[in-house]
Amino acid sequence: MKLASRSIITVILACSFIITAPVQAKWIQASGQAKIVNNNLAKAREDAIEQAVSYATLKTGARFSSEQTVSNGQLVNDSFTLTRNAQGQAVEMVSELIENDYITVNIRIDIIEPFEQACPANNLKASILVPQALIKDRAQLRYGNLGMFEQNLSEQLAQVIETNSSSSFTHLHANERLDVDQALVDIRGYRLPSWLGEITDSQYILLPEIIDISPEPSTRTFGLWENDPMRVFQFRLSLFHAISGEKVWSKQYAQSAEWEFSLQQTVNSNSDQFWRSEYGDMISTVLLVASRDIDEALNCRPLLGQVVARQADRIILNLGRRNGIRVGDTLQLVLQQNMPDRLDNMRAVAGKSKATITIDQVTEESATAVLKGVSASLNIQINDLAIKL
Repeated sequence: MKLASRSIITVILACSFIITAPVQAKWIQASGQAKIVNNNLAKAREDAIEQAVSYATLKTGARFSSEQTVSNGQLVNDSFTLTRNAQGQAVEMVSELIENDYITVNIRIDIIEPFEQACPANNLKASILVPQALIKDRAQLRYGNLGMFEQNLSEQLAQVIETNSSSSFTHLHANERLDVDQALVDIRGYRLPSWLGEITDSQYILLPEIIDISPEPSTRTFGLWENDPMRVFQFRLSLFHAISGEKVWSKQYAQSAEWEFSLQQTVNSNSDQFWRSEYGDMISTVLLVASRDIDEALNCRPLLGQVVARQADRIILNLGRRNGIRVGDTLQLVLQQNMPDRLDNMRAVAGKSKATITIDQVTEESATAVLKGVSASLNIQINDLAIKL
């Protein structure tokens, strides 16, 4: 074991704009780790610092892009930009530890956060359908005998969103898999069918895809690992709008961590032992990052409900208490028309309407109102849209 000399390097980051909103500052501590490849300690230190800064900013709900300058193996400049209205004031390198071809750094970062978000908070939440995760190569599940990993990953993702999201909640269908050809999604702009949202009263559909969970090459002696092998976790999330079927957001994540279990051990991916391991903890951190990325994607998007039933002058919407709808809320109704495109696929088009409604009854996932004014409500039909004013 080699313990590097302890030093504190304070880097003051230049702010490129004036903060006009009230702000609060606080110190965040975090550590990062990276593997030393080809004895390139400077590159490993840079990667570890970037990971540490990432973890630190996640605690504040911020996003960052960073650029480091390393001279003679020492960090001499670290500039980064935080979005979602957060700014870095200073970074302190506290210590570093080099052991078994890995470097671990500990940093402190001074975060300034405005009290106000970029988009006004409307206290509304969208419902997201989370099906069973797809996997590119099922043979990779044999390592650890992770037979139920796709279901358990979707369950964990839904739990993270439920616990941490300020813009959404989930409809979990971890036992149901959507067989989607990714080539169609990437190349032809494939649209998921709108009935998926209709049957679950979801405003969005989140498609998790496991790209790679293979172990990284490691050295073995007499059939035993010299060190715990590293295992990759690479997956992609794609978010589709349930009404139009369009993909509105997609992002790919990649990280790795030690696989602490023996070579032939069967690991229950639904167990506390798995999720408390280095590998499970790393996945949880990635899912937390993804949850906040989804929040950012939905932050400024209007929540669209639909008319799901009408009888005489009373209508029912697929928005309810969980979405943030309350008795007395006023909503604008928008006529939805379907037009065929050049491939004869139907696409939703919004039409003008003067009809507004006031909610008089609310359940967990639905709300009812009475239409007023014959001329304004005459053309309101099932599947027409509703937007809160």
